[in-house]
Order: sequence, then C-alpha cells, then structure tokens
Amino acid sequence: MTKPIIYLAAGGTGGHLFPAIALSRALKKKNFKTVILTDARAKQYASQTDGIDLQFLASGSIYSGGKTKKLLAPLKILLGVLQAMMIMVSNRPVAVIGFGGYPSFPPLLAARLLFCKIAIHEQNAVLGRANRMLSLLGARIAASYPGTRHVPASSRGLMVVTGNPVRPEVLRYKDYAYSRHNVNGTFNLLVFGGSQGASVFSTLLPEAMSLMPREKLNRLRLVQQCRKGELASTLQAYGALGIDAELRDFFDDMPRRIVKAHLVISRSGASTISEMAVIGCPSLLVPLPQSIDQDQKTNALQLSNHEAAWVVDQKNLTPIKLAEMIGDYMDSPHKLETAARAAKTRAMPQATENLVDFVETYAGYRNGIKISGDAA
Repeated sequence: MTKPIIYLAAGGTGGHLFPAIALSRALKKKNFKTVILTDARAKQYASQTDGIDLQFLASGSIYSGGKTKKLLAPLKILLGVLQAMMIMVSNRPVAVIGFGGYPSFPPLLAARLLFCKIAIHEQNAVLGRANRMLSLLGARIAASYPGTRHVPASSRGLMVVTGNPVRPEVLRYKDYAYSRHNVNGTFNLLVFGGSQGASVFSTLLPEAMSLMPREKLNRLRLVQQCRKGELASTLQAYGALGIDAELRDFFDDMPRRIVKAHLVISRSGASTISEMAVIGCPSLLVPLPQSIDQDQKTNALQLSNHEAAWVVDQKNLTPIKLAEMIGDYMDSPHKLETAARAAKTRAMPQATENLVDFVETYAGYRNGIKISGDAA
C-alpha cells in the first residue's frame, strides 16, 4: 500500500527547520511519507537531516534585503509556487504543513491552489508574516503558546496549542536535573546567538570580561558560538585575558553543551526558548533588536515572566552591566538553580506528539490509514 504523503514547508534556518525535522521523523514512524520543502540555507544542517527527504525551492522576501532583492522577490515566489505545484501534482499530498519563514509561503500557496489541505505551525509567540498571510487563506493553526499574538480573529477559534517540537537530541535530556555549581568552583558559561551566532556577543563578552576580577576569570569555562569571520579576533581577545575558551562557528552537539552549562547567554529565537525549557537551563536572553514584530522579545517573556530567565534589551546591555550580571550569577548558584526549575515548568516535551495528533486529525489519517469523519 502506498504511504500517504505530507509535505512540510519551512524556512532554512534552525528555528523553522528543527520543528519540521522533528515532525518529519515522528510522521515517518506512523507510516507517512514526508518531504521537507525549504531553501538552500538548510544545507548547513546536513548532520541534522540524515534520512530526511529535502527538496529546495526558489523563494524571496518582499520585507528584507536590498532594493534589487525586494524587486526580484515576487518572481522568485512565483517560481517557487510553480516548482511546488509540479511536485504536488506528481505526488499529491494528504496535507501540507508550513513552519514559517518566507520559503514556506510558495509551497502552501501552491497547495491551496491545488485544493490541498494546508495548516501552519507557529513556533514564536507572535504569528509571523508568512503564517499570517497563510492563515487568511484558510490554513489551520497549531501554536506554541495560548496567547500567540496577531492571530486573526477568524482563525483563533480553530487554533490548537501544541507547543513547539524540539529535536530528539534535546528530548534525550528532558529528565535532566540542573547541576548547581560550587560558588568557588568552575563556572560553565555557554554563549550563542541562534544558528548563525551573534556579532554583538563577540564584541560585548570580551569587553565585559576585561572588567571582571581575576579570581572570577580563573573559574570561568567559556563555550561560545561565533560567526566564522570573527572567530580569530574573539579567540585572541579571550587569550589576552587568560580565559579558558572554546569557540566554533557551529556546534552540532548544542543540546549536550546546554546540559553542561551553568548559564546560557543567547538570543531568544523560538527553538532556543523551547530547548531551554525542556532541558531546564537558566538563561540571560538578549532579543534580536530588529526581529520582525519583536517576536524574540515576546518569546523571551514566556520564560522571564515565570522567573525562568532574565531579559535585557541589547541597547541597555553595556560591558559594565554584563560583567556585573555574570559576576552576580557566579556568586549565586541558588538563583540559577531556581530559574532552572522554573524553566522546566514551561516545557512541553510532548509537543511533537501533540502536533502529530493535530496533523493526523486534520489530514484524516491515523498511522497512515484513512479514517472516517475526515476533517475538511
């Protein structure tokens, strides 16, 4: 018997792609065939997508990039729609699920034009622009948070809260208990800025650490993700301070690194928030200032409002302030342990199962077999 096919459409960054990967693996176990439709940026996650069928489509954004990119975007979107339609005509899906990001728009528009069932999953606490447009085309919505902003009134009644799926590599640590550090012992600090790193941390952290007492620098064990072009200069800055530091442009074992950390300093993308909660790690979150609709700030509040993290706007985070905060955390193991426990209370480790149930119900299939009472 031919397995029913479900296409998953996602932007090629980790925040959009990782939940799609989690759903793909779960659906395959339930006798579905899945294909992830994305853009070329997803190629950097080859180690995460082993055994998953990825197909790359053209796309563009009318909101970001220079003038030329914006002018060419409609043509790229049209090309992506045509490419997706050709794929779906040859292998008609029982549903097409979008995970946001501008590359998710052409496949879902193609699916709607072909009268296929479409649904979207929103990882952030704010409905993204692509998902907002798709919701107006009748896409069902699975949300990560009950109070997700910018959901059209016409769609809110059909919205289902599933949580945000995380990778199996993260779920492996869902029962991990945070290890409180000794106030005079080694302090493991992990710094990253999402899948691509963050330039501000490469500048700000060395400056902050130059202001910290020698005694604290001697206790520090730093792991930091940097942009490739900033690795050498940042490592040199830490070397001049005598800091024990490991820097890379990408860590393929980030969940393990989070587990070992006493504190994480990072941006507040959707996947980061979900992973901090599932693992139960305290974090200092610095939302991306230029994020559309301030989604990162809203994401961060999902933890900080429950005393599971601390949020500082980038414009307010000076080297002096950061040095003081890190020093305070190093002297306050109980504070970090309390935040770690609070983070666990915000976790939804069953999010993948919730989303599978949502997709199966909407598609009208269970374990790859068509069921009666098909949800149209």
